[in-house]
Amino acid sequence: MTEQDWYLQQCNITQYILRNSAVFKGEMATHISDEIRLIVVADQKPTQKIYTDILNAIRLKEEQVLILTPSQLIIPASDIKTVIWFIDITPDENWQNHLTIQTSSLDVLANTPQQKRQLWRQLCKYENYFHPEPQ
Repeated sequence: MTEQDWYLQQCNITQYILRNSAVFKGEMATHISDEIRLIVVADQKPTQKIYTDILNAIRLKEEQVLILTPSQLIIPASDIKTVIWFIDITPDENWQNHLTIQTSSLDVLANTPQQKRQLWRQLCKYENYFHPEPQ
């Protein structure tokens, strides 16, 4: 026991051990497996029927979608080679790239045919990212 540990113990101060200090340094990144075909960024996991309908329409399973909150999206945009769909989130300027989709809330989307058409056009444009050709 070090002298510092002894003093803390005498003052009845509980010591905690930080096991993953890289999290505070911004070094902790979310791992994106090879099976992930779409990253959804939303405040909470989408549960609306339109969300499951969209996944079915583009033939993706839940296991192929990574859902992140904005605070979990700490990966640099340049490191991501997957389509990113921001639902009711305005991405920072550094996230504006050719693989980004941005829509309003799913409730609004479900009731706005024009927005649904626009989303569908974008999804069709990224079909090769959802279902890449075997190499």
